[in-house]
Amino acid sequence: MKKLSILLCVFTMLIAVPLQCFAAADAPALKSIEFNNAALDTTFRSDALEYTITLTNNTEAPTLKSYQLAEDAGDCELLVTYTLDDIGHQTGVKVTLSTATGSGVSYVFSYSNPAEYEENSNNSLSYFSCNLGELDKELNDTDTTYKLYIPKDLDEVVISVVADNIYAKTEYVESWTNKGKNFNIPVKCIATDGSEKLYTFKVRRINKTVAQVEAERSQEGFVSFVDGTHFYQNTMFYVIAGAVAGGALVLYLLYKLTRRIAVSPYDAEETAFYSLPEAEEAPADYEEEAEGEAQEADGKEEKEE
Repeated sequence: MKKLSILLCVFTMLIAVPLQCFAAADAPALKSIEFNNAALDTTFRSDALEYTITLTNNTEAPTLKSYQLAEDAGDCELLVTYTLDDIGHQTGVKVTLSTATGSGVSYVFSYSNPAEYEENSNNSLSYFSCNLGELDKELNDTDTTYKLYIPKDLDEVVISVVADNIYAKTEYVESWTNKGKNFNIPVKCIATDGSEKLYTFKVRRINKTVAQVEAERSQEGFVSFVDGTHFYQNTMFYVIAGAVAGGALVLYLLYKLTRRIAVSPYDAEETAFYSLPEAEEAPADYEEEAEGEAQEADGKEEKEE
C-alpha cells in the first residue's frame, strides 16, 4: 500500500509539471501574436504558454504589434507586462488574457538574446498602457506629466509601463482600486547609471461608462473615446461663446453709434472756464512809434554829454 501511494505521488508530479505549460480548456486563448522588434523562435500555438523571442535590437524593449483571439475566447481583456530578474532588468514579455469572471491565462515570451548590461542615463518610458484608459498625448522624452482618461464607472485601474532602455528599472503600483474621481499615478524610471525620472499620470474620469467605451473601441476605425467629451468640444460651449462674442460686438457698435449722434454740450467758440485769454499783439504802427521815441531819447542824452 505504501509503495502504491509513492507511485501515485510520482505519477501525479510527472503529469502536473507539463500541464502548467498549457492553457486551461475553459480559459480564453490567443490564436496568433506578433511583436515589434522581436520574432518568435518557434511557431505559436494557442495551448502553449511559454516561448522564446529574438530581439531585432536587443537594447530596446519589444512592443505588441498585433494579435488575434481564439474563436471561443469570448469577451476578454489583453494586458501586456514585462518580466524582470532579481535586480529589475527585463527578461521577457508577458501577455495576459482575463475575463470579467476572473478567469485568465498568461503567455510568457522570454528574450533569447538579451543585451549585455551597460550603464547609461536613459531613464525615459517608451510604453504605457491602461485597461480602458487613454492618454492625452503620446509618450515623449520631454514631458513627464500626462492626463489619463478612464470611464466614470471603472473601479480598478491596471497599468503597465516599460522603459525605453531594456535594462532600466521602473517602479510603480500596477493596480489602483476605488480611488475616487480624480487621482494621480506616479511612475519612476531609473536608468542603469542611477539617474531617475518621475512621471505623473493624472487620472480623469469622462462622462462615459465602461460599456460605452468598450462599444466604441470595438468599432472599426476607432481612434479615441475622449474626443468630443471636453467642455470646449460641447455644443453648449460654442453657443455660450457665440453669445458672449455677439454681445460684445453689439455693445461696441452701440458705443460707436452713440458717439456719432450725441450732441456736444460745449460751443466750439466758447472759451474754457479755466483758460486765460491770449495776449493781443500790438499794432505795427504802435511798435514804430515806440521805436522812434526811444531813438529821440538817445539823441538827447548824447547832446547833453
